[in-house]
Amino acid sequence: MSVRFEITTEPGTVAPGDLVVLRLVTQKGGVKWTCGIVRCFIDDDQSAIVLRTGKIPEYDGYVLVCCIKSIPDEVQMTITDEGEVV
Repeated sequence: MSVRFEITTEPGTVAPGDLVVLRLVTQKGGVKWTCGIVRCFIDDDQSAIVLRTGKIPEYDGYVLVCCIKSIPDEVQMTITDEGEVV
């Protein structure tokens, strides 16, 4: 089974299990990067991504650059007695 990937920059499409890349621009103009797999979200005034490590990079000023989603080429389907695909 092969797997293909989809890259998105839309925060609303991020889901648990996705790999995210985030960037922080420091006050001196430097750039720091972090990445990780999404565990869940925290809803305060804004939604924030919680990584599997337990870190919440957005609380430290990081912003989402992209999200990498794995999409299996083959999806398991169940066919009912009536011939419908579920």
